[in-house]
Amino acid sequence: MRAITHIAASTAAAAVAGIAAEPSAAAGVFLFGGFLDVDHVGLFVSSGLPATPAALFQSVFSNEKQLEKKYSVKRNIPSSWLFPALHSIELALLLAASGILTKLSFLLWGSTGIILHLTMDLGSYPQSPLFFSILWRYFNRKKLMETWVTHRSKVHW
Repeated sequence: MRAITHIAASTAAAAVAGIAAEPSAAAGVFLFGGFLDVDHVGLFVSSGLPATPAALFQSVFSNEKQLEKKYSVKRNIPSSWLFPALHSIELALLLAASGILTKLSFLLWGSTGIILHLTMDLGSYPQSPLFFSILWRYFNRKKLMETWVTHRSKVHW
């Protein structure tokens, strides 16, 4: 999914959260929902995207097929620990629990932003929605690696 789509959806949800709750709720939804894909920058740069501000900004508005055509960026199994950590239901649950315990609506609504982001990513990764659990990925790594190759060819950007 394009980063701009995540940002736009999170902006709309943040506006609602800001009206329904408070500004810190809006900030949590916006930041965690819209910018969870920050981990993709390393993958894109390491596979051909120039590490210039202009190219990085333009990539926000591009899908992976466009990035592949222009810069030879290939969708691949993320090697960084950031991807599984950020794209996980466990992070959303940890954030929600932290928000409840500390009474910080920024964290609680940030978990809502993560859930929004992961919901938009359903179907983009093999074995969705199970894919978004770090524990499931750990215990099913072999199965995940086998399905990743065939799943990649079925996703249309």
